[in-house]
Amino acid sequence: MIIEQFLPAFHYGDAIGNSALRFHKYLLEKGIESRIVSLTIDENMRDNASFFKDYRENPESIKILHFAIPSELTDFFIRANGKKVMIYHNITPAHFFVGFSDEFVKFTNEGRNHLNRLKDSFDIYIADSEYNAQELRGLSFRNVLVFPIMIDFEEYSKPINKPYYNLLNDERKNIIFVGRISPNKKIEDLIKVLFFYKKFISPSIRLIVAGNTATLPKYFYSVRDLASRFCLTSEDIMFTGHIPFSELLSVYKLGDVFLSMSEHEGFCLPLIESCCFQVPVIAYDAGAVSETLDGSGIIVKNKNYEYIAGLANEVMFDEKLNSKLKNYEKKRVEKYFNESNPGRLLFMLNKL
Repeated sequence: MIIEQFLPAFHYGDAIGNSALRFHKYLLEKGIESRIVSLTIDENMRDNASFFKDYRENPESIKILHFAIPSELTDFFIRANGKKVMIYHNITPAHFFVGFSDEFVKFTNEGRNHLNRLKDSFDIYIADSEYNAQELRGLSFRNVLVFPIMIDFEEYSKPINKPYYNLLNDERKNIIFVGRISPNKKIEDLIKVLFFYKKFISPSIRLIVAGNTATLPKYFYSVRDLASRFCLTSEDIMFTGHIPFSELLSVYKLGDVFLSMSEHEGFCLPLIESCCFQVPVIAYDAGAVSETLDGSGIIVKNKNYEYIAGLANEVMFDEKLNSKLKNYEKKRVEKYFNESNPGRLLFMLNKL
């Protein structure tokens, strides 16, 4: 058996890339020939992948496309021979980018076009959440299965960046969010919750947003402008930008509560990561959020910022509630460890 995984981009720290790498390493450990092929590869990931421009097709291999964006891989898979599998990671709807980036509106709309072109090109389609699976079924895709994003749990036991941790380890409580600074993530709603918390509950609070700030500058600047209009300073809110993994681990270690106000999530891996670090979660009920948490966090149905600020305070200071949530998170991690076992994905492929 030969298994080849194809990605438009193989990035360090990216959830899709990490999932592909986890499966690749598992296959090699099992003595199964495995390759990762990508259009672009981060320099520090090149030992684990090869460039698509150098690829020579093997009709005997099982080819897996990790699909989330449009690329030239679409045309390749339409005409490729042999067994083919798509793993669908969702496409953010274009309407979130209106007013912030015409390029992203065009790009995401093109992603939907590519998705529709691939409808009858695979033996099976695997969605990384039931939410994503329902989207495919709604578009008349057939043979749709569900298998979650794979993670290497040992990675979360690596040392944190102590200087970075000590820089922010003070008397303030930390509300954290991990994810790119994008309109669908609704960073502005996190800022509104922070404002209400600081004004009506306690000034000893900080919001840490860990994620790339450079992808959509117009949106990031609008978010910073909102924070300044609320008189929130760099002491109150910290945008980390894209940071090394050891610093991301530090952010999770610093977190007293993880707050998500995102309005579109195809999976949301940081929810599972928060469970790994025993950071209680409060999340707005959107997309696959409830499914991913699976009862391990608090779901809010309405964006009442004052209420959510009070809820965050209760989660942080009510020892009974805090302990209860952490216990739920521990059980969720144990369940997810079994759900995301690479052997389950291999079993699906063996049935082709």
